[in-house]
Amino acid sequence: MRTLLMAVVGAMALTPPAFAQTPDATGTWSMTMNSPRGPYTRPLVLKKEGEKLTGTLSGPQGEDLAIAGTQKDTAVSLSFTVQTSDGTIPVTMTGTQEGDAMQGAVDFGGRGSGDWNATREPAAAPPPADAPTGTSVNVSGAWALEVTTASGSGTPTATFTQDGDKLTGQYVGQFGEAPLTGTIRGNAITFSVTLTVQGNSATVVYTGTVDADTMKGTVQLGDFGEGTFTGKKKP
Repeated sequence: MRTLLMAVVGAMALTPPAFAQTPDATGTWSMTMNSPRGPYTRPLVLKKEGEKLTGTLSGPQGEDLAIAGTQKDTAVSLSFTVQTSDGTIPVTMTGTQEGDAMQGAVDFGGRGSGDWNATREPAAAPPPADAPTGTSVNVSGAWALEVTTASGSGTPTATFTQDGDKLTGQYVGQFGEAPLTGTIRGNAITFSVTLTVQGNSATVVYTGTVDADTMKGTVQLGDFGEGTFTGKKKP
């Protein structure tokens, strides 16, 4: 018996330890960035190949900004450029990943700095074998929105026309009527509209998720701050 016990213990001692899984930032993230103009939340999509990261970030006007970067162990570095009225601004994000969370610092091309954090969204379950392919959510039609900000609330209407993952349509609110553009990918929606507020042009960006005939998320009101919104599809 003693000989058998020693043999088992010896075999356990020779068993190689399990290696920790290498961090991988691949996936869709909900990223919040604190910039000199205030915080905003955007979808961030990343793909890792070796130590190389590529992907897209939803920009200030709902456009897709190309992301490039690297990931070495838990260290993440990302960069992209933003076109503004003052010219092109290179943005660099550095930080670390721990599981489904990332955080770090951001530099706005020497024009300011801030911080950022991101949470990875759960992977969508694959559709049933007999389910139709294509976009799973269709938002075409008129939607009644309710917007809440620190300065008050409003009830604009957004009418969407959907073509694949592209959105166009019309927006009507207390500051007038204007065309909207955006995207819908899975149940993630982003759309923007440019309005004239107190004589100034302001781009309003909605970012959220759709669940059947309802939606909810955050809204960035240009340089005037941010808030939250909900929406319900009209009959």
